[in-house]
Amino acid sequence: MRKVVRILPPVLALLLVATMAQAATAPKPGAVCTKAGQSITVSNKKYTCLKSGKKLLWNKGVVIPSPTVRELTYETELSPINLAAYKEFIKSYKSRMTSEVPNIEFIVEPNMDKVLLKQIVDNINVSAKFFAKERPLNVPLKIWIAMSSQFQWIYDNMKEVLPAQQLDGGWLDMKLARSKAEPSGFMGGGAAGDTKGGIATLFFNGSTRANWGDAFWAQVPAHEFTHVVQRYELGNTMGPMLCWVREGNANYYGWLIAGRNSQAAYRNYWLQALSRVPTMGGVTDYQSKSAAYWSDFFVQNEMKKPNECDPWINYIVGAMAFQYLGGTYGNDAIQSFYLGLRDGWKGVCQYPISSEGIPCSSWKAVFKKSFGATPDELYPKFGQYIADEIKWAKGKQVYWDQEALKIAPIPND
Repeated sequence: MRKVVRILPPVLALLLVATMAQAATAPKPGAVCTKAGQSITVSNKKYTCLKSGKKLLWNKGVVIPSPTVRELTYETELSPINLAAYKEFIKSYKSRMTSEVPNIEFIVEPNMDKVLLKQIVDNINVSAKFFAKERPLNVPLKIWIAMSSQFQWIYDNMKEVLPAQQLDGGWLDMKLARSKAEPSGFMGGGAAGDTKGGIATLFFNGSTRANWGDAFWAQVPAHEFTHVVQRYELGNTMGPMLCWVREGNANYYGWLIAGRNSQAAYRNYWLQALSRVPTMGGVTDYQSKSAAYWSDFFVQNEMKKPNECDPWINYIVGAMAFQYLGGTYGNDAIQSFYLGLRDGWKGVCQYPISSEGIPCSSWKAVFKKSFGATPDELYPKFGQYIADEIKWAKGKQVYWDQEALKIAPIPND
């Protein structure tokens, strides 16, 4: 159909312009108007034509309140122990920051997303500074970074630099297979151990779904760097650590460092984590479990091998155990525990880990020395805290992605 453009006659056009201009001008109070009840609003003030005796006059006008823009507010409240752990971390974090530059080499695949790259680099540097007392900043570290769609690049580099024993179990092959099956969804990282030349390594793989509003991406840099610290403290081995000790500690610091500039952001990350438990191969009915169930979880964990740390529930429950320890005993006690694990097995076991893959029981003595109570004495307290924390989280609002990003800016200090 052919469109027809109609052009108004010049005189009519000028009259319309004049009328519009008049409409934008406030009437003079007391001036004559033509129709009772007629009103006009100019600059948030409403003028009405009213009958005054036999005349119709404009009134003085009534101010119309400007519509207020409702600002979204985000809760910051945490359960008492978790809040104590967060405050303890913030105090320790602020005292540990330094202008010294960590000795880190970032090796980046050319197609890496620049925003995700910056998030990794910023948060690795902060993590290195936070842990400088445990792992000095001048100790070298090499990090390979790529998108999951380019995971073959990570795979080839790791194969080249890592000794054969670091690749036992085919874990890197499994990651490569997953990257091919989920090129846009697979994201994470890995603390692969030392190179053939004795330099610690990390790698990170981003995805098109990764963003700082997702706790599982936000915590990855600090989580994996925590594993580097663990290896350094323990003499390049993960052997003396139980599953909940190894992964729970990495998750604990991962979320704290990611949420360091906003208690509301940290709280939201934590709610995201708890909300995802049933979707990550964990305990589907976890919200109904008793404190005794979670206490027994730690007893059973003592017999788990390092390759049995999945599913995700081990990571979450371990993080809650460290929340209890951090909120009750402080960060220095946690670090004392890790430093003690390095040589604690000597004179007790022949090796830090048995031929079945179970850590030497000496870790319990180190635990008591650090926290003033045995693991068996604290397991029931862990269990009660976990049950209470799950109850605290139930029904609370969880924000994701772009909405979550409104809570606080991405930290880059």
